[in-house]
Amino acid sequence: MPDQSSPSIPFRAISPSAIIGAEVALGPGCRVGPFCHLEGRVRAGERNRFGTGVAVGGAPMDTKYSGEETEVRIGTGNVFFEYATVHRASGRGTATVIGDDNFVMAYVHIAHNCRIGNGCVITNGVQLAGHVELGDRANIGGLAGVHQFCRIGTLAMVGACSYVNKDIPPYMLAAGNPCRVRGLNTVGLRRARIGEPALATLRRAYRTLYQSGLNLGQALQTIESDLLPQSAPGGGREQLEEVVRFVRSSERGVELRSGRGKREES
Repeated sequence: MPDQSSPSIPFRAISPSAIIGAEVALGPGCRVGPFCHLEGRVRAGERNRFGTGVAVGGAPMDTKYSGEETEVRIGTGNVFFEYATVHRASGRGTATVIGDDNFVMAYVHIAHNCRIGNGCVITNGVQLAGHVELGDRANIGGLAGVHQFCRIGTLAMVGACSYVNKDIPPYMLAAGNPCRVRGLNTVGLRRARIGEPALATLRRAYRTLYQSGLNLGQALQTIESDLLPQSAPGGGREQLEEVVRFVRSSERGVELRSGRGKREES
């Protein structure tokens, strides 16, 4: 297949078969592939790429929605692969928000009022229900399902085919149906150039939350009174503060199941 970036082959930024609504605003360098449908109030920044059949801005699948004006806001440098769908928000003046440099693979659904950070990888077939939040550089494995109002923290990873119905704290690796926290997302943290001192601090935080036998309140107090004072900037302090902030702000509840389930051990 010829390279579409070649100067000898003109590139159509918007395919003739794409449908672009009157309220859609696309920044410079956006590419819209065949049979895409962008409708409603959509605001997208520069250099976003919409693959074949991507649908953005459709009405939210929310029984409370009554036609009020809402929108989808998309940052810069995002890639949406084939047949991904992004619905606009429900609730007057609200938005479904997608940040910068996200990699959204084929058949992903991002429902109304979701908030996606920067640099996330959302793998084929992932289904994000309404009001789901992903922190920066979260990685969601293929065919995973995330319950409405759940949050997945910064640099957390969720394994393929998982069912998430509680908040997954930052920097953790979770998987299963039901989902369990298995440990730190060590590979993701190293790829993000988090150094060994910070990794060691986060391992202590993981053990305090999931292996100490303390309840959640006691574990947080231990992290705040013992681990935080011992950690230095660049040595895990920022990451510990993020974990504590995330857990204390949880409304749905933090996923406290850990290890392996009985079915996996049999």
